[in-house]
Amino acid sequence: MRYNTYFEQPYISFGAGFTRGVKYLVIVCTVSFLISALFELSGSSIWIKAFGLTPLSIRKYFFIWQLGTYTLVHGGLWHFLFNMFALWMFGSELEREWGTKEFLIFFFITGICVGLLYLIFASGLPFFIKSGKPYQTLIGSSGAIFAILAAYGLLYPERTILFMFLFPMKAKWFVLLIAAIEFYLSWERSGISHFAHLSGLFIGYLYLKKDWNLTHILGYYYDRKRRRMIKLVAEEKRTQEQERNEIDRILDKINAQGIKSLNRKELKTLQKASERSQKQ
Repeated sequence: MRYNTYFEQPYISFGAGFTRGVKYLVIVCTVSFLISALFELSGSSIWIKAFGLTPLSIRKYFFIWQLGTYTLVHGGLWHFLFNMFALWMFGSELEREWGTKEFLIFFFITGICVGLLYLIFASGLPFFIKSGKPYQTLIGSSGAIFAILAAYGLLYPERTILFMFLFPMKAKWFVLLIAAIEFYLSWERSGISHFAHLSGLFIGYLYLKKDWNLTHILGYYYDRKRRRMIKLVAEEKRTQEQERNEIDRILDKINAQGIKSLNRKELKTLQKASERSQKQ
């Protein structure tokens, strides 16, 4: 993904029609929300326990899928509606710019990164943010949504949006204001939601600034693997060269002094070389 800032003529944006990736996410989140609501009506929270992110469940029972599925689970109506509205309003614009595949990769990578940070800091960040306890469950796509907000502010800094539907504000100042509010609330209140929001903003910023697209990640992985293979081959050739030199020295010694002049280490080296040549 290439990070470009668009200095366009400012205008007020309310989003546009649903793009394909955003539509898929909204449908999945809606189905998940309805299933969760049905379970809650019957007095059960099994859906949230199974698919929300609970650090204790991952550590003790290895429910590793929760790192991805928690972004699709919501526990309250207003929480669900706000996230879906923000996903449509800001996510559709990004998907039109990046394409569906790259947008969905961005959504889930940033969501998983937020989940990993929560998993690591489940006992709280000293002197900074209380992120919750190992038994507290993180749910909702807020982390990924705030990453989308960060990306929107970086890509369209001059775009004008309506803060609280009343106050026109440039996107870059809107994102900074949201970050400041979340930072303030994280000091005033203990809650995992503020940790997820701030983590999402930070990860979304890094994703674009460091160009964390899938092609570059895989390219880096394969390039690193290729360099390692080259290093291993070079080391193996060097080892083989050293062994050949040692064998030549031993054979010269046998020619000059006889086989009885060899010590135990030299005999063992010669025996290993003989066994390798027979296998080949």
